[in-house]
Amino acid sequence: MRIIVMAVFFVITIFLVDKFQNRQYKNLAMEMENATLPLVYVDYEGRYINCLHGYTTVVDTTLFRDCITPVTDDKKVRLAVDDKNGYAKDYSYELRSISGDSLIENGDLESDGEENGYQMFDIEIRMDIKPDTEYMLVFKLDGKDEETVRYYTRIVINDNYHADELLDFVQKFNAATFEFDTYEEASLIYPYMQAYKGQDDDSVSMGHMNLNSSYKDLIWSGMNPIRITSIIPQIKEIDVNYAVIELDYVTMTEDSNGETDYYSIREYYRVSYKELQPDDTTVGAETGDMTGAGAEDSTGDTGSGDGEASADEGTISVMNFDRYVDEYFNRTGVDNKNNVYEIGIVLDKKLDYKYSSDNKKIAFVRNGQLWLYNYSENQISMVFGFWMDDVENVRNTYDHYNINIISMDDDGNIKFAVYGYMNRGAHEGKLGISLCSYDAATMEVTELVFAECNEPYAAMKDEVSRLTYYDGTNFYFMLGNKVNCINVDQKQLSYFIDQVSLDHVYVSDNMEVIAYDSSDNSTDNSVLTMVNLKTGQTYTFDSGAGKSLICYGFKNSDMIYGICDVADNSMQLDQESFAKAGLAESVYSKIPSYKLFIVDENGEQIKEYEKGDTYIVDVRIEDNLIYMTRGVKSGENFKQTDDDFITFKEDDAVARIQTVTRSSSGGISKLYFTVPSNIYLTYVPYLNITKNTVTNRSSDMLITVEDEYAGYMVYDNLGLTGIYDKAGDAINRATKISGIVVSKDGEVVYRQSETQEYNTIASSIYHQSSKSVEASIWDCVYMTLIYEGVTDLTYDEMKASYTDPVETLTVLGKYPGADISGISLDLVFGYIGRGIPVISRINDGRYVLIVSYNSEAVRYYDPVLDEEVRVSRKEYEASMSKGNNELYSYVQE
Repeated sequence: MRIIVMAVFFVITIFLVDKFQNRQYKNLAMEMENATLPLVYVDYEGRYINCLHGYTTVVDTTLFRDCITPVTDDKKVRLAVDDKNGYAKDYSYELRSISGDSLIENGDLESDGEENGYQMFDIEIRMDIKPDTEYMLVFKLDGKDEETVRYYTRIVINDNYHADELLDFVQKFNAATFEFDTYEEASLIYPYMQAYKGQDDDSVSMGHMNLNSSYKDLIWSGMNPIRITSIIPQIKEIDVNYAVIELDYVTMTEDSNGETDYYSIREYYRVSYKELQPDDTTVGAETGDMTGAGAEDSTGDTGSGDGEASADEGTISVMNFDRYVDEYFNRTGVDNKNNVYEIGIVLDKKLDYKYSSDNKKIAFVRNGQLWLYNYSENQISMVFGFWMDDVENVRNTYDHYNINIISMDDDGNIKFAVYGYMNRGAHEGKLGISLCSYDAATMEVTELVFAECNEPYAAMKDEVSRLTYYDGTNFYFMLGNKVNCINVDQKQLSYFIDQVSLDHVYVSDNMEVIAYDSSDNSTDNSVLTMVNLKTGQTYTFDSGAGKSLICYGFKNSDMIYGICDVADNSMQLDQESFAKAGLAESVYSKIPSYKLFIVDENGEQIKEYEKGDTYIVDVRIEDNLIYMTRGVKSGENFKQTDDDFITFKEDDAVARIQTVTRSSSGGISKLYFTVPSNIYLTYVPYLNITKNTVTNRSSDMLITVEDEYAGYMVYDNLGLTGIYDKAGDAINRATKISGIVVSKDGEVVYRQSETQEYNTIASSIYHQSSKSVEASIWDCVYMTLIYEGVTDLTYDEMKASYTDPVETLTVLGKYPGADISGISLDLVFGYIGRGIPVISRINDGRYVLIVSYNSEAVRYYDPVLDEEVRVSRKEYEASMSKGNNELYSYVQE
């Protein structure tokens, strides 16, 4: 009895003491909650593809191109739900337009049984939907916590995509890369490597490989890795001409010391299937020479199978293969012999890291984890990450998020931002940006504010990665084509910069200084504003009358800008002269500057550059050099002259932590931290795991992204790579990177497809002639609208109501108008090949309507002459060039 009484008294005492001593504490440190949302897979012809992650945020689907599911004519989609946690209680679906604003059908769902431990669901689409047209399928489940979770996949109807054959081939190709003892000539991948020879090599050691890499590298250069995760293929793009298939998996290797290293692998296969015709006698490389709106892809196909791809029925060609490798950080990588700390094989050598003034603390981001290495105490802390050692956990290692280090003080206290898809924890399934603070003494992370948004990570990362800065009160970040500002204490959102697009906002390397133009129009950009976010000081620079300013960006915290003569806007860059300069499309629309200035973070001028009659066409900032592509005036054009450069010299006396690329003992290039000579790396640091501080006050906000400047989005293998105002600029960019172009409404403007050798739409064109150069643009616009099938429109009404051809085509036509200026002649033929007319400005300023082409000639209707004109390709191309390649058309849904 005494023991029982004492035990009860002890428990009561502990409880009361705990309540008394902690009565003033509102925070509780704890580990992050595990992921709970189910995963969903598409069951396609008996195999699982397209792993879908759940969103508790309603996503802007115009920006969401995660995967696409091909559907046969029976219009059935079968899904497998991995819900081992028993989260869901009710299921339903929605079918929407690709933009998401139009609901086509919806319905409730019941599971039709269990397979392989997954709940199976069949969705039978009832409505008639167009073949070869993308729609958004939203699979919804309601959890026991009453929260709705959405899973998104695009779908497209067609019985002739050959997706099953392409998936089989990709898996065989992948398996061949793990056949380490197979001779090169006997390998499945050998024919594709041969066909790829002569293409540009953009591989980066083992971090990025393609078919131009060596056979040794493609079969892992002696590493002999073992796959430790299953492969669920993701179909990223598909149509009758080609498919892009992604494989994600994890491998492991073991070195001679018994240390295990893990690698995140992402592979992209751009493949096509061609059915054999009765007269086909050979199997060879096909030339995929038309894209999206129909244009020639610069890469083309690079090989075809030798029977592995069911040669009796068709042949499969590989247009591109890319493998991206990121080694998971291993804290044991201390190399005391060379006094370096191994980071590993990296895809991107630009590592986000900060260090203390005594060089004894390094904070860095790797594989979605934030680490703090404390040399003086021989400790390393995993400050933040949605996963730790569970590299096989698909939920936690889903990499649709990233981390920006904002600041770190000498004690190791860190401010950082996590942005994208939240894999687990209090915000699981949401999209947004989390501002966090790490206390090095207590090893605790506290969230200061979470801003939820509807923009998917692929679109968000290009903006948020450029700017996240916290001054102790205000949190600045880019999103929705604006620089946003949140007052963290008051939880109030405002727009810091919203009068210009983000193409006209410039950020220093440390994100402490920003600059922005006064106008998106270069001729009106008379004021350049620079803000030091750390000090709160603002500086303005005025061009003066008849002048404009152009900002070239930052070198460290120093801003580089130039002054231009507005009158030079009428002059063009000679494209032939600058052909080898590798200029971005946007440079051709900028005014060259005649003088360059460099100012520091406090607005003080530290350098001025001006040389004779030369003009600065473009500026490239690399390491400690500022390269200038220069031109001189020649008639009505600028022609290229010798380049020049300005040198930035670092203070060699200042010891600093740096990164360096070195070859490991196996000859594989890896990234390392190097430390000053007074620091000696000796032991593997002790590992600390931080905890999250949970408060009793909500830190959540909701931001609805309204992107006023969204135009044409370019996607490559790794997601959204740029947004352009003009379709032509976007298409030119996409052809260089084998990407696709999508309009702001989610419609595909450009993708790779096969070009017809000739086509004509001349007989379908209504002729409108005002017989004047000035009115020729409106003649062509009117003819285009009539061709689209617009009947209730008079020429005079159209001309009296509108001033812009793209706006006129968009508002009055059945399809959105597009400015495709700047694209090549082959790309123009792609439009005609698909039955879409193109308006073109030629040498004397008149506009004509292109209606026909073949291998030798081009035919267009000239409204000034009121007749069709036939010229050679070379003649027309020269004429189009003199018209500055000004072109208009429309995007056919």
